[in-house]
Amino acid sequence: MRRVPPLLLSCLLLGATTAPAQAPSSTTPSSTDSSGSLALASLPDEDGLASLLWARSPEFSTARARVASARSDLVRAGLLPNPELELGANTLPLGPTNPPGLNRLTEVPNFGVGLSQLIELGKRGPRQHAARAALASTALEVQAQLRERTRDVLERAAEVATVEVRLTELERLAGDAARLTELQRARAQRGDTSGLDADRAMLEEAQLQEQLAGERGRLSEALLECSRTVGLACEPFSASEPAAAFLSTRLSAPPPTDALEQRPDLRALEAQQRSAQAALTLARRRWIPDPTVQAGYLYDQFLISGNQLHSVGINLSIPLPVFDRGQADVLAASASAEAAASTRAQLTAQAQRDLTSLSAQRDALEARRTRVRTQTLPQAAQLVQRLEAAMRAGGASMLELLLARRTYGQLLLDATELDLSAFRLAVAQERVRAGGPRAPAELSEHF
Repeated sequence: MRRVPPLLLSCLLLGATTAPAQAPSSTTPSSTDSSGSLALASLPDEDGLASLLWARSPEFSTARARVASARSDLVRAGLLPNPELELGANTLPLGPTNPPGLNRLTEVPNFGVGLSQLIELGKRGPRQHAARAALASTALEVQAQLRERTRDVLERAAEVATVEVRLTELERLAGDAARLTELQRARAQRGDTSGLDADRAMLEEAQLQEQLAGERGRLSEALLECSRTVGLACEPFSASEPAAAFLSTRLSAPPPTDALEQRPDLRALEAQQRSAQAALTLARRRWIPDPTVQAGYLYDQFLISGNQLHSVGINLSIPLPVFDRGQADVLAASASAEAAASTRAQLTAQAQRDLTSLSAQRDALEARRTRVRTQTLPQAAQLVQRLEAAMRAGGASMLELLLARRTYGQLLLDATELDLSAFRLAVAQERVRAGGPRAPAELSEHF
């Protein structure tokens, strides 16, 4: 094989070794600005991210309304029944008065006013307990939702980081492919190789350019998904270094060890069960009649008949729970309590199985990552360095160096995908465990 002319070799080597990697264009990363964008390069911690979601995501506007509605139910459960005011005008004569000649307005009718109050027996306490537990359940459900969305944002940010790292490496590979195409064309023109090699290099360059374009489209999709999750416009990392650093945040952290039972959704089911049990107690006490006490005053003008001009009266009415004694409410509350307890037990068992499976998957993936990062990539990098040194000494060709660099670049792309998979597994373990961001004060005060 004939050697590449020294001038062309020097130019290609200079471009291969000194050309800076082009990072995806982006604005300078900063914290959330007034325009409503979120710079992923300065992403806050989990507590700050949860606070941002709670304040800015449209999804949690409805969640706040749910909590307010449950709180209003608790306030309503603590209120006494409203008293009833009764006004009456009786003995309004029709036809001749008895005895005749009496004034129809000033000597016959009587006028009364009464005040009645329902007295609940054994029901206010269970009703308040049910409303308080229902409020805690709602707040915990919203906290679980906020916790999930926080982890969703982290996964969306990891996807953006992965694409940006891949873009940087693909741009470097595309540049190498362009130099390889130029090299093959020069060799074909001198007759050192057939035109088929030059055509193959052109096709490989076109394939890399197409892959690069697809990766840019993937970046746009990842940013769009991130914006939909956060409720703000997500700004990319703008360089591969901070993107790779973000991916490594979850890879070196040990698996979470928080107690599984403290997971917000499981605690919400426990509170839901308490609410249903209190509702069951309330339903079973429906057989206790709630009396209504009435006190009234009567002004009677029909004195000629011997009636009293001024009088007061006290009445007591007691409903008879003969037919409806809360049977339907007992069935509904029992079913709710059993469903909450069963769901909580099933989710707990499923979480235990998930932890076992996720731990095994993470161990296997970590073994692959360790092998790639500590063996395969260092060997490929060492081969590239040796070929660069050999090429400078005239012992290797530019073609061999570019092919080695392409292999190294593809290995880097594969390693980045492994990092993303490991990041997702780490987040999945965090989802199963009870850890997560602190609840906003609007939620934590209710559980």
